[in-house]
Amino acid sequence: MKALVCGYGRMGKCIHNGMQKLDFEVVAIDSYSEANKNFPETKFICTPEFEDIEKAINYFQPDILISSLPYHQLLKVAEYAIAKGVRYCDLGGRVDVSKKINDLAAKEAKKPVITDLGLAPGLVNILAEWGYSTIGEGVDTVNMFVGGLPAIKFNPPLNYAVTWSIDGLINEYKDDCEVLVDGELRSVAGMEGCQKVDFGLFEDENLEAFYTSGGAAHTIKTMQERGVKNCSYKTIRYEGHRDLIKWLIRDCDLTSDCLESIFATGCQNQYGDIVLVKAEVKAKDLTWNKEVIVGYDHEFTAMQKSTSYSIASVAALMGEGKLDGNYNQLNYSDIPFEDFKNNLSKLGINI
Repeated sequence: MKALVCGYGRMGKCIHNGMQKLDFEVVAIDSYSEANKNFPETKFICTPEFEDIEKAINYFQPDILISSLPYHQLLKVAEYAIAKGVRYCDLGGRVDVSKKINDLAAKEAKKPVITDLGLAPGLVNILAEWGYSTIGEGVDTVNMFVGGLPAIKFNPPLNYAVTWSIDGLINEYKDDCEVLVDGELRSVAGMEGCQKVDFGLFEDENLEAFYTSGGAAHTIKTMQERGVKNCSYKTIRYEGHRDLIKWLIRDCDLTSDCLESIFATGCQNQYGDIVLVKAEVKAKDLTWNKEVIVGYDHEFTAMQKSTSYSIASVAALMGEGKLDGNYNQLNYSDIPFEDFKNNLSKLGINI
């Protein structure tokens, strides 16, 4: 079985690693000539021409195409894959782009297409679907929480370390968020709805969670259609982070460039990272909880592993043909949870 990984940055390298561990032959493609500098054994195509992705599909004939490219490049790659009848998945991250891909897949795809398969959206949404299907009828509340944090609380006063795209991080804070409250879809400002959360990791944990945009993908609307009354997605941080960021953005009205400079210079990751994931599903007399904790290792950060191994676990199922059927545009509910869980376990993540 063969996988084509488009984009060989931090996530692409970890996706490549995961797919190899799941017994796929992998080819990576990127425009940066030294993207594989520390991975010389990689089957690697370097090209500045975006159209060469189509040529790579024709030549390599992959069973699955995985895109870890920036969101503004996803649609074009998806168009290539769909036109060639190749299974496609991506890390997503932008609701409007994912909608265009899913609409195209519903009309033209001959093989399965799934968007938004990273960490959030991705892993946490799959867990939420697992909880919903476990309880069955009567679910009234679905809550999702995700946090990428320094493994050791440091870098005051923000108490944070950058583990992924700074641009994406700022957008999550600044953009409005969609939530489901009493059966109605509502738009709320980012960084509102702050609450304490507890993972029992250490004494005096002091974690908080608040609304941010993007992580829910289409889960909230899906839950509304099923009759669920309340559904939300929140980001986890060390306590105090939200108040300071909210002050910088709302009261000080700092530009995105200024915020990027603050994160880039004051939030360096010196001691490793940790990723916390929680899905909480409630019915009248029943609560289902699933917590996942991912740590870093000598090769990859916790953010790389939780994001890349999640998409690799689904992509492997797709590449094996296990999600083929009489449909083309897939949702999180179409992913077989036990198979997904088993693949993650092979990659060192236990849920």
